[in-house]
Amino acid sequence: MKHDTPAGQNPIDQLRLIGKPTDRIDGPLKTTGHAPYAYERHDVAPNQAYGVIVGSAIAKGRIAAMDLAEANAAPGVLAIVTAANSGKLGKGKNNTAKLLGGPEIDHYHQAIAIVVAESFEQARAAAALIRVDYTRGKGRFDLAEELKTAPLEGDDKNPPLDKIGDFAGAFAAAPVQLDATYTTPNQSHAMMEPHATIAAWEGDKLTLWTSNQMIAWSLGDVALTLGIPKE
Repeated sequence: MKHDTPAGQNPIDQLRLIGKPTDRIDGPLKTTGHAPYAYERHDVAPNQAYGVIVGSAIAKGRIAAMDLAEANAAPGVLAIVTAANSGKLGKGKNNTAKLLGGPEIDHYHQAIAIVVAESFEQARAAAALIRVDYTRGKGRFDLAEELKTAPLEGDDKNPPLDKIGDFAGAFAAAPVQLDATYTTPNQSHAMMEPHATIAAWEGDKLTLWTSNQMIAWSLGDVALTLGIPKE
């Protein structure tokens, strides 16, 4: 994102909404606990089953063997989906790795199995029974080390930029100099809604009720992943 021209007048300058005491439509519902989150929409599809994801225990490598026997025999289990039986899955434009890994593993906790059962508790219990043998691969996990040789990324509209002006000269001539490295831990905002999705098929039509902010991205990438049209 590049801002190199004056913004001019915009809706914020008009102060029609910004700075006004405007009530949120969903505010009272959320603060009183009446907001129906995606996971709670048990009214939208009958006979709902529950899926729990099993994530990879390694960051790079491949699955050597996966024992599903005990999990398949667990109470309430309806199906266990893995890369071996899922059929062909595509990869969305905004995904750098396959959503369902196997046998190759691209990152830690990449989904490698989905246990489907009659209740959430049954699915979670069965997921813990899956035994996986891995062959570890050589990964690149040290970001500081990778930064030393990583190329700058850019495109025609946004060329790579790592400096403006003569920093070295200005720094050398500065009366006070401070050379330090600051790091911050990973941050995640405290969302009120759990990550969950309800999916319902009606023939070839798929309807999703999901806790997702990027609706357009999700629509396109789900279509690419499942090999179905967006419409």
